[in-house]
Amino acid sequence: MSARAPELSPPRTTERTRRLVGVDIARFVAVFGMFCIHFGVPFAQGDVEVWVAQFSSGRSTALFTLLAGVSLAIMTGRSEPPIGSALRDARVRVAVRAVLLLVVGLALARATSATGFLLTVIIPFYGLYFLLAVPFIRLRARGLLIASVVSAAVGPQLSFVLRTWIAWDTPLRAVVDAIDLIDPGHLIADEGLFDLLLLGFYPAASYLPLVLAGMAVGRLDLRSTKVRIWLGATGLAVSHSGYELSNWLVEATGTALPPGPSEGTVPIDHPEWLLTATAHSGTTFELLDSGGIALVILAVCLELADRTGRALKPLATAGSMALTLYAIHALTLAWQIVVGGWPLSGVPDTLAQLASMGPALPTDVPNMPAFPRDGHHPEGVVAFVNTYMPEVFLIFSIVFPLVWKRFFRRGPLEAAISETVRWVTGRSARQP
Repeated sequence: MSARAPELSPPRTTERTRRLVGVDIARFVAVFGMFCIHFGVPFAQGDVEVWVAQFSSGRSTALFTLLAGVSLAIMTGRSEPPIGSALRDARVRVAVRAVLLLVVGLALARATSATGFLLTVIIPFYGLYFLLAVPFIRLRARGLLIASVVSAAVGPQLSFVLRTWIAWDTPLRAVVDAIDLIDPGHLIADEGLFDLLLLGFYPAASYLPLVLAGMAVGRLDLRSTKVRIWLGATGLAVSHSGYELSNWLVEATGTALPPGPSEGTVPIDHPEWLLTATAHSGTTFELLDSGGIALVILAVCLELADRTGRALKPLATAGSMALTLYAIHALTLAWQIVVGGWPLSGVPDTLAQLASMGPALPTDVPNMPAFPRDGHHPEGVVAFVNTYMPEVFLIFSIVFPLVWKRFFRRGPLEAAISETVRWVTGRSARQP
């Protein structure tokens, strides 16, 4: 039995460990972009609504993913990567958090299955991102940046080759089929190992570079104005270079652009689309374009947080509960679809018409949302809420976190995951 000195006072919050409010604001910007995609743009119509929706498409996901990497760096030492036993503890904590994100994400995906192709829950993909990032926790900013650049250059192309092999009658196809038969993620929500790694909407093979880039950013001194200026300038240069290089290659090769946003990957019958920067295509050029914009947004949010004082506290508070708000928005979208109110909130005309077809809804469209087969729309208060859902949800996403944080330190999902990680790692540490 060993003696332990009593702790006289709680650890002080230093400049190094104090929460970066700008990161929380950037998180809110990311989830707000997702709200705009799924509910419509609040308090906007016409060209402004179209521009905001188009700008948010793909870039909100990139920002959300980059910030996941920043969070990983912050929780594992910030500018000083852990070593020795601290490194082992950090890896265990991240791995446990990853598993919890997988579980929560799969449950949410199952609960919101009514959304069909309108929503792919990103949280299970986050879980795999975290697991794949575990070996990189020991690296400093330079090593993480190199890993990010290499994976961005190789990942999308390697993904295309592997998906092509899976589509053909190859041994790899047999392996995928065999694993899918027993993979609980695939059986529960069509988000199994290979879905998360290669075949899904946010495959790790394409999006891990953004996580590694975020970890590199999180290893920097984000309280430094010089670092923020460097991040913003670098982000602009990377985004512009990626977009312009893609355009030049497309024109030089005579490539026809995709008719619209992709579904996470480039179709295997269109290898030429690997040269494009289309939203949600997961190409190298899309990562450069959207990742660069994500750096700019983060730099701006960090600077605004310092210069505006408490003026942006509501947005920062909402951003600190981004995981909870994301889950609520997914459940709300599923509710809208089931009650027939989703077409009322100003969604694109083609989708509104599809949602209102009722008995004429096509039965051969994969992953069709659960639109009412009788084509009904809600009335009264439910109709009002659905019609003004962009505005209603924006107000809710700001007011609810402010009220919640008056009584609790973390958001519901954030607290559940953090406390579970603490309990699991603490219990494993006590075992002989």
